[in-house]
Amino acid sequence: MHNGWKVAEFVTLLILGIAAVQALIWIPIIVWWRRRARAAKARLLVAIDSETPIRPPEKGIYRGATAPGYPGLNNNGTIALTARRLVFITLTGKLIDIPVADIVGVREAKVFKSSVRGGRSHLIVRLPAGEVAFYVASNADWIAAITALIKPRV
Repeated sequence: MHNGWKVAEFVTLLILGIAAVQALIWIPIIVWWRRRARAAKARLLVAIDSETPIRPPEKGIYRGATAPGYPGLNNNGTIALTARRLVFITLTGKLIDIPVADIVGVREAKVFKSSVRGGRSHLIVRLPAGEVAFYVASNADWIAAITALIKPRV
């Protein structure tokens, strides 16, 4: 029985050691991530400060584009909609700016560029030359807001 306690003690210490190493790795990464997200939101607020907000800045995920001139890589960041433009700023600082005047439609789809992720639906902004996709908290709210901005032109 004495030997059984040594094994249990070893396993417990091993688990605690692994947890400590994981904490040393992940805590700085999480702190960095949150700091970058706050900085991106602050930069976005400055960029749209003089514009009329329609949808305030919120967390979002850029899912790529088929339209030329837009990045192809996915990225996390902050998204906002003003009367003049849809703006997304990535955690790495890249600003993706879509003028409302260029938007010809908006839709929701499970698949974009052959990509499906966790059953989430993409918010897809249609432009004359292609599409740009995002994940947002409420596709219905975003679709209604964008449609209201572009509807008078139709």
